[in-house]
Amino acid sequence: MQTMSRSVWRASATLLSVLFMLSSPTLAESITMTKRVAEPKALGEVLAGNEELSTYYTMIKKNPDILLQLPHSGGVTLIAPSNEAFNKSHPFDLEDSALVTALLQYHILPLSVNVSSLEPGPSYLFPTLLTSSNYTNVTKGQNILLSRQHDDTTVITSGLGTRSTLFEAPDQDIPFTGGFIQIVDTLLVPPSRLELTARDAYKDLTSFLGALYKSGLSPALSSQKDITILAPRNAAFQSVASALDPLSKEDLAAILKYHIIPDKVLSSADLASLDNSTGSSLATLLGGGGADGKLASRVTVSKAGNNIFFNSAQLLQSDVLLANGVIHIIDNVLNPDEFAEVPDPEAKSQTPAFQVSKGAETRTGTRVPAPFTTWLPCTTDCPEPTVEANTQRTATTTDRNGVNSQSSSGMGAQVTAAAAGILGAVGMGVIGMGVM
Repeated sequence: MQTMSRSVWRASATLLSVLFMLSSPTLAESITMTKRVAEPKALGEVLAGNEELSTYYTMIKKNPDILLQLPHSGGVTLIAPSNEAFNKSHPFDLEDSALVTALLQYHILPLSVNVSSLEPGPSYLFPTLLTSSNYTNVTKGQNILLSRQHDDTTVITSGLGTRSTLFEAPDQDIPFTGGFIQIVDTLLVPPSRLELTARDAYKDLTSFLGALYKSGLSPALSSQKDITILAPRNAAFQSVASALDPLSKEDLAAILKYHIIPDKVLSSADLASLDNSTGSSLATLLGGGGADGKLASRVTVSKAGNNIFFNSAQLLQSDVLLANGVIHIIDNVLNPDEFAEVPDPEAKSQTPAFQVSKGAETRTGTRVPAPFTTWLPCTTDCPEPTVEANTQRTATTTDRNGVNSQSSSGMGAQVTAAAAGILGAVGMGVIGMGVM
């Protein structure tokens, strides 16, 4: 009996083992199932399943031509404004396809950015898909500035100093087929021309802007492509006002050109990567120098600890975005006649490269009126404008969002059958729209 019981038990165990093997996946099948579960969903499915993004999702569906502009490879990052971000923004016409397309383009990075993998502290300048000449003069695409802080808060700075905060996990680094979605609490604003940026958003640059007008460099400078501006703050101009005020228009223009680096959009990260010991020189708009041949045409960039210097002027605030490049605010006016000046890294402030004005003993210039501001064009309670003033004002007209007031024609491709057909398929080799 015992022998039969053991035989029956063994037979039953063998049968159960076979049934288990038949009903269970093989190791290879288990790996395949794991991969299937881990695969990112299509973009349309992810957007449709996130209640925070219903307005954004509607915009994408109404403007599917934006999908034709997504990169073929390398990934993509969608900066997706939340519903509340749209609710608190200045109303705009959602039926204006050119404006909406530009807005969507400025919220798309042509690379895959996993924010949680970025090092806290540094600021990262990322290009976007916004390249239309109606909105930007940055060749590689208008930029945004992303900074992950040490408390894991991540902020994106866009035009006119607009700050947008990224949602935290699980609404951060949301994967989809081809990249990531980052949700922000405020719409990004395309950067404005220099005139509006310096006058309204960064009021510590009004002397620099006024000097550009007096020298005749503005407003033409705002239409030049890809520039980096080293802009002295108002106090820097105040401290040396007596040396600059008597200058001719041509001499003042030469000094200001020495503050402009053409054909380059250099972020603070680009500057910090330059040679820390001997410095690196950058060509300026001054070119070959003055008629007497004594003016330098290059500015030296050096680094001491975390501080960056241009000749002997210290960088105070970096990466102010412009429609045609970037501004870095510095603490002194650069002097092309004193191009060999070097900084004193141990000093609390650097000595001006021009003679200090009387009454500005503190070197902050706070006791001296800000020079050149009377050259700024009138914007309120203006007298009857002259023909010249009308021309100047037309050249610099922008709305509060920094978008040129001229009509935006030719923005993006028209919605075609081919674009519409992408809605239910894998688009551009990267983006799987899926459920729409």
